[in-house]
Amino acid sequence: MSKTTNIEKESLEAHVELCAERYDRMADHMDNLETRLGNVETVLKEIKAMLAQAETQAYKKVISIGITVIGALLSTLLGLVLYLYKHGAV
Repeated sequence: MSKTTNIEKESLEAHVELCAERYDRMADHMDNLETRLGNVETVLKEIKAMLAQAETQAYKKVISIGITVIGALLSTLLGLVLYLYKHGAV
């Protein structure tokens, strides 16, 4: 934080000029901060998209495994029914 200089205490014009410089620096810092926050926002959006994609891929894998298991069970059940029918157990 900048302190008031002795010349500012004695001259209103000097005070006004130094304040203008301080405000310009503050504006530059705010612009820099805004840019950096924009970059953070972009990265967060990319991370969110990657997580959503990973979640979708995980769901697809679970569905694929489920369909495979159900298919195997149905095939086994059908085979058992046909075996029992062929051997007169049904």
